[in-house]
Amino acid sequence: MLLAMALLLLVEMAYAMHWRESGYRARAVLRVAVPGHEWMQGAPAHLGRGFEQELLDAYCRENGLAWKRLTPRTWGEAWGMLESGQADVVIGLGSTPPANLGGCVVPGPAYASFNPVIIHNDRRFGVRTDCELCEQPILVNANAGLRAALKDQGRELDCSPSAVVGNGLDIVPLLNILDDNQARFALVDEGRFRLWQPFYHRIRTSRTLPASIHYRWYWRAEDRPLAESLTAFWARMDKSPALADLYDRYFGFLPEEADTFELAHLLRTVGTRLPHYGATIARAAQSSGIDPLLLVAVLYQESRFDPGAVSKTGVRGLMQITADTARLLGVDRNDPHQSILGGARYLRMLHDAQDPALDDDTRWLFALAAYNQGPGHLNDAVALARRLGGSGMSWRELKDVFPKLAWERWYKDTRHGYTRGFEAVAYVENIRYYHYVLRGLRELRRPEAQMLATAYVGPEGEAARARLAAAPPAAPGPAGADVADAQ
Repeated sequence: MLLAMALLLLVEMAYAMHWRESGYRARAVLRVAVPGHEWMQGAPAHLGRGFEQELLDAYCRENGLAWKRLTPRTWGEAWGMLESGQADVVIGLGSTPPANLGGCVVPGPAYASFNPVIIHNDRRFGVRTDCELCEQPILVNANAGLRAALKDQGRELDCSPSAVVGNGLDIVPLLNILDDNQARFALVDEGRFRLWQPFYHRIRTSRTLPASIHYRWYWRAEDRPLAESLTAFWARMDKSPALADLYDRYFGFLPEEADTFELAHLLRTVGTRLPHYGATIARAAQSSGIDPLLLVAVLYQESRFDPGAVSKTGVRGLMQITADTARLLGVDRNDPHQSILGGARYLRMLHDAQDPALDDDTRWLFALAAYNQGPGHLNDAVALARRLGGSGMSWRELKDVFPKLAWERWYKDTRHGYTRGFEAVAYVENIRYYHYVLRGLRELRRPEAQMLATAYVGPEGEAARARLAAAPPAAPGPAGADVADAQ
């Protein structure tokens, strides 16, 4: 018995020594393999560092690590890096490890799931009958999950879909192929498509498949200390609102399907009206420290750039300012240029009045809600969120509680009473979406973005004009048999 206990102690000591030498606490850098992906890079609008980068930052802060990104060209390369020990983690983003890895890989929990969707160019018919899924070629990239979903759909229909697999064909060149009308159908991950659809107005969802594409991290099973730390991290994330807040910040404002008529109206209105007010917007943005494109989004939401706009509640002008606020700011709200300058200054005041403990993005969202419904009603919503067990420190919480303030059950105990809280939510979410679209146009250097350069002044304006004047980085899909077969 004593001998067995001594042997067990020696084994535990050897394992502890191995942990110290090769475990996650001894590792200075976490090596992360992931091919190019919007969730990693914050593309296409670059509203932040990227959803996955922020998750990696959170894990590494907890464990005293830095992380290094490895950029394999394909998912096959990424899994090979994990298998050979060149990488510690693969961020799957819908890809799954090949069968030969078996029990060598530990899958983390799925923190997002999306359906595969068949998309088409609106110059052609969408999927009209089930038979067309097997009669027409469907362009798909090398993501094994998408191909498996298409195969499963074929089994349901008792036929074999004709998948044209483009190895290395990522979603942007695939969308360009459809946009150029070189193919009728493609299969994509809905989570990625929603990010890009606002910039491809002619591409629509044709059919949603019932399968699920899961986003999760994977790590090596043999590295037990690392595996245990990652398992513990995801267990904490599952119980924390931080993951839901992060998801809302990056994706919570995206509609399930883009309204192409609304997008066309946004671009047409901004294109025709921005030249009249671009210089004033640039001055207002510079003096108030507001992103010019955020200010453009607010102007569009408030008045559609109509200087004579009057609301049923009595607010008026380009920035829909109340009479009391106009007196406070010392501006003539009927003068479009004073309205822009005064509205921007007021929005900045509301931002600066928010709790300094809030991150800056959240402060702007709270400020927008206060601009729409008043600071008092914003404070009521924060107080109600806390009363219901929340922190009152995230826009995701306020999105849930603001609409309650239109019901007597909830507003009767508040300081400022009834408010149209559902309007506050729609107002902020619309501005977030317009801001995303405008920034995306600029980052993608689309021809429609040329007009946005007028909203910048000084060196920033010169840089913006130079960037937007450059030829758009069109990324057509690879020519050759893959494309020809899909026509």
